[in-house]
Amino acid sequence: MQSKSDSQVFKDWSTKVDELLSRLPKTTIGGEPLEYQDDEYQDMMRKLQQCSMNFEDMPIYPINKTIANKLIQDQMRGADERPDI
Repeated sequence: MQSKSDSQVFKDWSTKVDELLSRLPKTTIGGEPLEYQDDEYQDMMRKLQQCSMNFEDMPIYPINKTIANKLIQDQMRGADERPDI
């Protein structure tokens, strides 16, 4: 994914979010489909919420619980639609 902006803060932040989402497992350790109450899901929500945009004067945390949940749901939907190779 090629960024068109010149904002280094945005590039760094979006790269971190992309990396986190790409590591989301499809299933739990027990092999069950990942659900909201699962530790892996909750851990990813926490990590996304802690992903800050690091400006010179202070960090800003733009992802709240709702956005983290929606990003995870979208990641899971995209992973389900991607053909297995």
